[in-house]
Amino acid sequence: MEKKSCCFSEMCQKLQAEARLFLTESVLVLKGVSICPKEIEVYYYEKGGFEDNSVHQNDLQRNNKNHFYVHRCGTKSSDSYKGGNYAGIDFVVSDTDEVYFTYLIRSAIINDKMVVGPHKVLEAIQKRSNLNYMEIESETIKVVQSNANCDVLFSSRINLGKTVDDEFCECKLRAVLCDESFRKSKYPAKEKMVIEFLMEKVQAHCMTNEQASHYAKDNLGYIPSLIKAL
Repeated sequence: MEKKSCCFSEMCQKLQAEARLFLTESVLVLKGVSICPKEIEVYYYEKGGFEDNSVHQNDLQRNNKNHFYVHRCGTKSSDSYKGGNYAGIDFVVSDTDEVYFTYLIRSAIINDKMVVGPHKVLEAIQKRSNLNYMEIESETIKVVQSNANCDVLFSSRINLGKTVDDEFCECKLRAVLCDESFRKSKYPAKEKMVIEFLMEKVQAHCMTNEQASHYAKDNLGYIPSLIKAL
C-alpha cells in the first residue's frame, strides 16, 4: 500500500509539472483562432497504473495528439456529443493507444477575449472557427511557443461526480495561471488556491510572511486571515 501511495504521489507531481509547462509555454491555434489556455484540468488513465475513473476513456482521448476532443456520451468516437452545460473540449496529449491523456480547457483567452467555463470555451471556439464539432476534432492543432512568466496554482478538479474514487477526487490536477486574467476573473476556489500556494512557499522558506501577504494582496485584492496568521 505504501509503494502504491508513493507511485500515485509521484504520478500526480509529474502530471502537475507537465500541466505547468503546457500553461506557461503553449498557445493553441485552430484555423486562425488563437486559444491561450488559462485554466485546465488534467485527465489521465493508464490501465494497471494511474486508473483515474473520472476519465471518459473515449477513443479520441488516446493516440490522438494535438487534436481536440469534444465531450461525448460514450467511449466511442461515433457516440453522440454531450449537450448543455455538460459539453466541454479537451486538448489531447496522448500519442499512444495505451494511455488516455487530455487537458480539459476550463478557461482561455480566445482571439483576445477572456472566456471562463468549459461549456463557454467550447461555444467560443465553435463560433470563432465557424466549424462544427466533427470539423473541430478533425483539425490538427498548431501549438505555438509562448512564455507566460508567472506562477501556476493547483487545486482538485471540479464536479467530478459521486462515482469517482476519492484519491482521484482529491488529487490536485486543476491548474490555473496566476496572471492578470486570474486577478480579474472569478475562478472557483480562487482564495483557497492562493492560500495553499503561499503556505507551501512559506513553509519551504521560499517566501517570507511579508512577501506572502503582498502576494495575496496583489492577486486577491485582500489578505486572507490564514495568511495574516503565518
